[in-house]
Amino acid sequence: MDRAEGSGASQLVQLMRSIGWNADTTIELGTVVAEPPELKIRLDHTELVLEKDDLVVAERLTSHMRKVKVDAEKVMSASAGLSPSSATLVTSGGTLTITTQNLEMQAGDFALSDAELTYIDELKPGERVIVAGVQQGQLYLVLDRAVTY
Repeated sequence: MDRAEGSGASQLVQLMRSIGWNADTTIELGTVVAEPPELKIRLDHTELVLEKDDLVVAERLTSHMRKVKVDAEKVMSASAGLSPSSATLVTSGGTLTITTQNLEMQAGDFALSDAELTYIDELKPGERVIVAGVQQGQLYLVLDRAVTY
């Protein structure tokens, strides 16, 4: 860049004009056309439909698992008397039969560690998304859902 001329304010404006605009990144809105795993998104300003190879999606918009630890105090307080009965549960590993005579639960602490949560709220057709175009429109980052009130 050549040396800017004029007052300090004029030089600042010239500097901002020369380097202040970043044409490499654009923020746009789009609509999900097809859900994962064959994700497709149509950008608002064009008829262009972006396919999964053009997209990088934020993890929170995908089906994914997270490890969690839960600690709570006095989660439950209840007691109930049951007449003798039995329940049969069918599991993937076989059958489990439980017979109860009396059921009683007291207030107490509850702790769960090394558990996993599965998030299943993937993008669905018709949802609006915020998309950032990078690398001169060669790659698009799906940042989040777009919500209007």
